[in-house]
Amino acid sequence: MDSKREHQPSAEANEPTRTFSPPGRVVLGTLLIALVFVVVLEFLVIISFVGQRLWRDPALTSDLGFTLPLLLWVAVAVLAVIGVLRVVTAWLHVDEKGFRLQGLCRSTLEAPWKDVARVIAVRDIDRGASPAEALDSGETSYDGVYLMDAHDHRMLAVSSRLFGDRAQETVLRHAENAGVPVDHYDAIRPRELRKQVPQALTFIDRHPNLLLLGLVVFYVFHNVYTFVVWGL
Repeated sequence: MDSKREHQPSAEANEPTRTFSPPGRVVLGTLLIALVFVVVLEFLVIISFVGQRLWRDPALTSDLGFTLPLLLWVAVAVLAVIGVLRVVTAWLHVDEKGFRLQGLCRSTLEAPWKDVARVIAVRDIDRGASPAEALDSGETSYDGVYLMDAHDHRMLAVSSRLFGDRAQETVLRHAENAGVPVDHYDAIRPRELRKQVPQALTFIDRHPNLLLLGLVVFYVFHNVYTFVVWGL
């Protein structure tokens, strides 16, 4: 399957250790999204800065209001780079002992199965008309597989969109073999899941449309402010 890339190609098929990383389509999609955020949506800022050669303007470093459009663009570029690195360098190692998630610009998550109190496997989280539906991985995958600790705090979320359904299957298989209870949900709304497992979903998981709205507001403000301060 294209949703899994082995870091140990010489391993046997029955080797208990598995390592998963984002498939090529996810890497390309992440790079494309970063390009849109940094270049396409910031086109007015870029052409204003370059076209007027504003790096020569003494107000660029002495006037915060005049410099703010550039500072915001740099912040967007830095966040985009961090986001790309977090995705493309992520790899998930799962075996009979436990799991380890590593990558650049992220803290390493590692724990043995004895520290995992239960696993929540949700086939479909019904968010209504969400942009995430366009990235659905198929009927065999779960919207999310969540590993919870003894205090019901989320330790790890395994997304089929990031690591593929084989990663989820491997996590579930090793968890069951280790005696970790696995709760399966075919379909559930975010509010219902939050009531049953409060820490399973983050705020962004529960409200992806609010994130998109915030991004739209930011880019509209940034471009309008740039036009007012710098012009064309």
